[in-house]
Parts: sequence; C-alpha cells; structure tokens
Amino acid sequence: MTRTHHDAPVHDLVVAGFGPAGISIAVAAVDHDEAQPAGTAPLDAVYLERAGDSAWQPNLVLPGTDIQHHFLRDFATPRDPRSRFTFPNYLLSTGRFYPFTLLGGYASREEWSAYVQWTARQVGRPVAYHREVVEIAPVTDADGVVRAAEVTSVDVRDGSRHTHIGRNVAISTGHLPYVPRLFEPSLGERVFHASRFLPGLAALPEGPLRYAVVGAGQTAGEIMLHLAARHPDNEIFSLTRGHGIRMYELGHFSNEVYFPQETDYFYALPRAEREQALAQVRATNYAAVDPDVSTALYQAVYQDRLSGRGHWHMLNRTAVTDLKAPEGGDGTAGGVHLELAEVHTGRTDALDVDAVILCTGYTEPRLPAQLDPFRDHLLTDEAGDPLLTRAYRAQTRDDCEVGIYLNGMTEWRHGISSATSFSVMAVKADAIHRDLRERLAARSEEAER
Repeated sequence: MTRTHHDAPVHDLVVAGFGPAGISIAVAAVDHDEAQPAGTAPLDAVYLERAGDSAWQPNLVLPGTDIQHHFLRDFATPRDPRSRFTFPNYLLSTGRFYPFTLLGGYASREEWSAYVQWTARQVGRPVAYHREVVEIAPVTDADGVVRAAEVTSVDVRDGSRHTHIGRNVAISTGHLPYVPRLFEPSLGERVFHASRFLPGLAALPEGPLRYAVVGAGQTAGEIMLHLAARHPDNEIFSLTRGHGIRMYELGHFSNEVYFPQETDYFYALPRAEREQALAQVRATNYAAVDPDVSTALYQAVYQDRLSGRGHWHMLNRTAVTDLKAPEGGDGTAGGVHLELAEVHTGRTDALDVDAVILCTGYTEPRLPAQLDPFRDHLLTDEAGDPLLTRAYRAQTRDDCEVGIYLNGMTEWRHGISSATSFSVMAVKADAIHRDLRERLAARSEEAER
C-alpha cells in the first residue's frame, strides 16, 4: 500500500498487547521520560489490548496458587530498583508491605495479578482495551521505502476496525494456547483449554462431575486440586503420557539459566546447539509441578486411596486416541467419551467424563500471523525463521526502516527466560527500549540534515 504521513498521526511506537510484556515496555519508557529535563517530550506510544483490562492470567487465578518466580523479578527492579513501578513500591502503596514480609515464600497469583493491573494504571499512557490487533502492514512512501507500519485492530465488542500508524511496532501478544488436533473439533463447553478454565468451569452444571485433565504441568496440578476442593464428590482423571507427574528441576545452579547473561550465551549459539541447549533446560519451566503442588496432589491421592472413595485416578503412560461428544456435537449437552491407549503396551481402554480440560500448554509463533504483510520485507535464516537482533528486533531488508520488535515470543532465539517468564522481563524491555530510542534519535538526526 502507499500512504503519506499526512493521512494520519505517526506514532513513535505502537504496541500490540498490554499484558506483562507490553506493560514492561511502557514502564521502561516512563522511567526514562520522567528522568529527562522538564519540557522534554515523552515517547509517543500507543498500546492496544484485546482484553478488557490487563489482568494477569485471569482465568487461572485460583485460591492458594502462587507465582513461580521471585517477586523481585518484577517490572522494574532488575533494571532500576529505584523505579516507582517495583513490586515493593506496590506493596507500600497498598499498605501491605509489612504484612507481606511475614508471609515468606512467593507472592500469590491473586496478588501478582493485582500488581500487574496496578502497574498498568500507574504508567498513565494511552491504552485502548478491547482492541485485538489483526494486521500490521507496511506503509510505503513515494520513494518505495517502508518507513511506517499501519496497525489494524478490531474492537471485540462491536467489530469496528481502527488503525494506528507507527514508525516502530512491538508485538507483545504472548504465546497461543495449544490444542492437539484430535481435540479441535470437540472444543466447546465440555472440552476446553486451561487458558479459559474459570469461565469454562462456570458454564458447566453444578457438581459432582467427572473431569479428565490432560497434561502434567503446574497448571494441570493446580486445576486438579481446585476441582477436588470445589466439590468433595468430583471425580478426577489425570491423563499423562509420562510415567507420572514430575517436579520442576529446581537446582540453584541449573536455574541460573534465568539470569540475563544466559541470554547472551544462548543468542550466540548456532541453531542446532540452541535447540539442544533449550531441550536441556525445559524441565526448569515446563511439564512439571512445584514441590507444594506435588506434595498436595500426592496427599490427596493417598488419602483418597486410604478412604476407599475412589475419586482420584492417576492414569499415567496414557494417550487419548479418540474423542466423541455425541449428544451435543461439541459436548455441550452431554458427556464426553474418550478412547485411551497405554503408550508402551498399546493396551486400550475407554473413559466417559463430563468435561475434558486441556492443560496442553502453549505454542510460540516464530512470526506472528499479524505480520504476514511484512513477510517480504524481513530477512530470514535457512529455515525461514526471522533473523532477530540481540535487542529482539526483526532484521529487515534495505527498503524497510520500520522497527519490528518481538517481545515475549523469542524463546527459540533468546533462550528459555526470554518468553513468558518474568525473570528477565524488565531487562528485556530495557534492551528493546534502548534500541528503540537509538533508532528514533538516528532517524531524527538524519531528518535534520
């Protein structure tokens, strides 16, 4: 497309997503702006968020659950502990600093979500909620050079379309829920991904019900404990392909992979070595549970066996080979029938439940679908993946000057700490923000010549 810059305001930055990744950029920008002399113009940035607010994992904020990282790995402390956006400052602002210090351990999911929303309000920057970014397209000047991007968003409430123009864009929309192909046709009220657990649970009939929970990670463990606590007569079937639910690899030394310097190490590795290195550290964050959840699960199963109630069923080494929800098509009017197979012996079995909850994780898009219009302007490697700088910016061809930042979705390129984890979120935002400012300054100097 061809568009002149007189058609619409051109922002320094348009950010798709105002969850933690997007908020972290806003925090870095505001901290920088507030340190400048009076009268200095702030970064002209616009933030777009599909949800109605910035609640953190709102469908998984369950009673008794906590976060998996240290609370000082927040939006600002690793970058600047003097920032007003730190978690300790949030505690002071809410009058809970001293009570929190008596708790010890980790912050609860409920409190962390409250901190995320508090920070989103504190940054005081323009945020358009209910806006889902559907396309990011190049804006070509008369000389054939792409100097801006047109970001199209849809208001999820009324379907209206809106556009913003930016010299730079940051994609901060996170990972996508992964639903195995077998389950896709049956998604509905009776079969749903864990990312919509609480609303999915609310739509089901009152218990007791029979639940199949597919997966062996922290989310699966927390959900099973919640189901057991919600109704004492709920029957729970844990379906895992492995030999049992494992605990995270929690060694002090192995968890140094979440230190910022590890990002430099991982980024410098060739592709094959990166894949090996990532596979070696997956147990620190995926397909496992923390010690508290492991202990609580085992105690619940043990007590169930001791009492003879038979409400817990740990079906290890079990794969779902077929699924039918005959009465409602998608399972909305009746139960769900599962065909099962033991992964090593092939022995088959069948199971009928009222609902299936998929704790099957998330996928990381190498290139978000919204960026398809930019594909011809991006440099790629031999596998077709975008070439990324250390500052999380996609490398572009000579005919494109737009900065395109992939924020919170480059675990495959920058290491396990560089995606959804809070561990280096503040440091990552700092790298993006510094790179952005340098590019804007260089562009301004060039325009003045």
